[in-house]
Amino acid sequence: MRAYGRTPYPQSHELLAESTFSNLLEPPSSPHISRFLDNLILIGRALFGVTALLSTTHHSAEAAAGDDLHGWSGIKDRWRQAGVNIDIGDSEEFWTNPIGGSRSSTNYIGATVVDVTLDLARLYHGGADREGQWGELEVSGVDIRGRPFSNVPLYAFNQTSTSEADPNLRLYELAYSYHPPGDAVEVRIGKLDLSRDFMVSETAQDLLNGSFGWPMMPSNNLYDQGPASPLATPAVRLRYDVSDNWTLLVAVGDDNPTGARTFNNPNDPWNQNQDPSGTRFNFGTGTLAMAEVQHSVSIGKLLGSYKAGVIVDSGTFPLQADASTQRRGNWLIYAIADQTLLRDPVVGRLHGFVRWQYTGLADRNEIVSALDAGLSLHRPFGRRHDLVALGFGYAAPSRFLTTTEPSGRTEARQNEYHLELTYRAQLSSWLSLQPDLQGLIAPSGGVYVSGRRVKDALILGLHAGLSL
Repeated sequence: MRAYGRTPYPQSHELLAESTFSNLLEPPSSPHISRFLDNLILIGRALFGVTALLSTTHHSAEAAAGDDLHGWSGIKDRWRQAGVNIDIGDSEEFWTNPIGGSRSSTNYIGATVVDVTLDLARLYHGGADREGQWGELEVSGVDIRGRPFSNVPLYAFNQTSTSEADPNLRLYELAYSYHPPGDAVEVRIGKLDLSRDFMVSETAQDLLNGSFGWPMMPSNNLYDQGPASPLATPAVRLRYDVSDNWTLLVAVGDDNPTGARTFNNPNDPWNQNQDPSGTRFNFGTGTLAMAEVQHSVSIGKLLGSYKAGVIVDSGTFPLQADASTQRRGNWLIYAIADQTLLRDPVVGRLHGFVRWQYTGLADRNEIVSALDAGLSLHRPFGRRHDLVALGFGYAAPSRFLTTTEPSGRTEARQNEYHLELTYRAQLSSWLSLQPDLQGLIAPSGGVYVSGRRVKDALILGLHAGLSL
């Protein structure tokens, strides 16, 4: 479990004056080379340590699954029986881009989320027979630390990590949900992270790159990157299980989680600092409506999930060719396929996914189409709780989105591509370690900073996840 769901991150505009970064783009010198080598050594040692740990660990799968931290599971069970459920998640990440971007960089990103859910009937009456009868009240908060680097120095459409955000201690969700046992309808209302329910590919969650969580199109095209962690928006969400194999999701809420006054903000490009505490309930920008249909299938005992959906926004959006002009309304459609491809007692379980997004409004959207795809192998090398995953994705920018060459000539942006290879080692029931390798090709479709084109990047990372 990561510290918090699927995180949206910024549009990669050339927002800051080129002079701000001119001192960071000097030709390589001995300090730059030394830092480059230090980064490689640091990541190399981490990867070697993980490899050594995996090769020398003799815990059985059952031991890893049953490991408990100071009896915490027993404490949680007693609280849950009384109607109180507490979940704590933490992620600690180290990232470096020894090659590419506008400069090399080493970054720490950390996030901790605490989620408390109260079963109202159990709190008042007690007893398992009362579970869910009066609904549940949920409140969560998130503490974000470190320094994001996908905007600078990578200048990417997509984000390197789902944990990347502006440092803040903020309210995350405040929600009431009602889903009586056996009922086909579930209602959730409050300040909601709608990315928990919509546009989710379960297989894609095995990867760390931000686009495999909350996808690139809503992240780049909606206000504040959309209603996705660490942001939440006032909304109501309805889930209806039509049958055992069909489910319908519908949500309506505000389209501007932070209540930012403008869509583009050079001083705060993610607009997360317009509401740093997460306590603003905005209702004044536009209405965001989301709908998704889900279908579960079984092909030769191999389970699959297929989804299709639409997002409609009634707010106003600046044009890509002229930000001083705005147009009302926006939309995108998407489709997702998650399918188990192989179940073998020796090889493991192989899952695959494809997620596609599209909009026809190129005049007001930075990204007009995007696609993610990948494979995830669970139980590799006989390790029951580990996984190895490979992912690929691209984003196609609007034809109105341009960049300026050093000669002064403007040209249209090209597609941005990203690749990822990752291995997650489950060291205990509550701790995982995940080395990660990513490639970024044509950042933001080919942008120039201080007269120099931002280079393709090699990105190395190490993620530690804690779940209590």
